Amino acid sequence: MGMNRYGCSALAYGRQRRPRQYGTLPDPLAFFTNLGERAERQAGEQSDATVLAGTPAGGETDEQRSRRALSSKNEAEQAVLREVIRPPAAFFPDDGASARDHDSPPPPS
Repeated sequence: MGMNRYGCSALAYGRQRRPRQYGTLPDPLAFFTNLGERAERQAGEQSDATVLAGTPAGGETDEQRSRRALSSKNEAEQAVLREVIRPPAAFFPDDGASARDHDSPPPPS
């Protein structure tokens, strides 16, 4: 199985924004493949939890339920991108990068 989109995004981010840390990885492909799989699980779990927690008592149409589920999925994916795939500079205190370098991360690959 190949690397998922989360892993690809993290790999591109690591190469471009964290080259020193990227260069220390003994097997970047395995690292980012595993990171992507964990991120995908986390996004799914967050999305599922949000959908279940927000389930109305009744009266929701199929279209409303679909929109709510899609919104929950998008929110979970954005959280995973911020927290796992493109963490803030504080997670990498030794690289000397400024917070300014992380205001606009590159788009996902």
